[in-house]
Amino acid sequence: MRYQTLAGLEVSVFGVGGASFGGIGSARRLIGRGETEAEAHAVLDCAVALGINLVDTAGSYADGASEHIIGAWLRARGSAVRDKMRICSKVGLRGGLGRSHVFDEVDRSLARLGVDTLDFYLVHVPDRGRPWEEVVRTFELLVERGKVRQLGVSNVSAADLAALAAARGGTFRFVQNQFNLLHREDAGNGVLAACQELGLQYTPYSPLAGGLLGGTYTLEGSIPDGTRVGLRPDLYAQAWTPASALRVARLKQEAWASAVSPAGLATWWLLHCPFVTSILLGARRPDQLESLVDSALRLPRDEALWRRLGEVPAVEPASRGAT
Repeated sequence: MRYQTLAGLEVSVFGVGGASFGGIGSARRLIGRGETEAEAHAVLDCAVALGINLVDTAGSYADGASEHIIGAWLRARGSAVRDKMRICSKVGLRGGLGRSHVFDEVDRSLARLGVDTLDFYLVHVPDRGRPWEEVVRTFELLVERGKVRQLGVSNVSAADLAALAAARGGTFRFVQNQFNLLHREDAGNGVLAACQELGLQYTPYSPLAGGLLGGTYTLEGSIPDGTRVGLRPDLYAQAWTPASALRVARLKQEAWASAVSPAGLATWWLLHCPFVTSILLGARRPDQLESLVDSALRLPRDEALWRRLGEVPAVEPASRGAT
């Protein structure tokens, strides 16, 4: 495993995304459609065996079930595992970012996870009705009170980052947005440029675009019922296009030539993006996680291949979703 420093803390270049533990993201109608506690624990055990030390969740994922599942795993594995893991959670998708709500939610997250302090705590989505100055001070208080170590923001635009900078939000150290071969809008909408200008790190989620980059979909006709794409059209359905089909076809061709899976090659491509610090993998089974990590780390750097994979014009999503 490789490691990098994220906001001053050492993390693996891959993290486990807990959005499917107990449900599918924050969608209440999909609670129970994700991994069971036993299935999630198997994925987390595999992560530890691979050297992964970063786990990402949110208070809204399956109405707290994701945090509860991770907390049960941490308690069962004991301090030998718990002390080396970096835990990241988020707040604000429901209820906004008012101070009393954030204070209540962080305590709920800590209790479910069974930890005294969160390594990372993120604004899940911006609160359009609240000044960034107020949000900055609220989160700074969490750090001062020892509930959180480092801060970040998720699902943000370049305008959000400019407003955050104007509010002197220097305590926020990184951005977590969706980014993959099919969703690369941050490369052209000013987000990555703002990150570079403001010294913010970048931790992309959804590296496989809800499975579209796994190579099993034809991206023709209607979206299959029951698939991740069909269950969360707000996040992924906008990529069900002919342009995406061309990109996936190129990915599959190059993956065959490189003797890796399309999903592994898509993960490798993201790993070699120069602005990426750590990638959140939403693998549903241990073998999926192991295959993604092995492929991405085993395949050597190849600038020509990296450029070829990005040649087909990127899809421009209609809107930014949030897990």
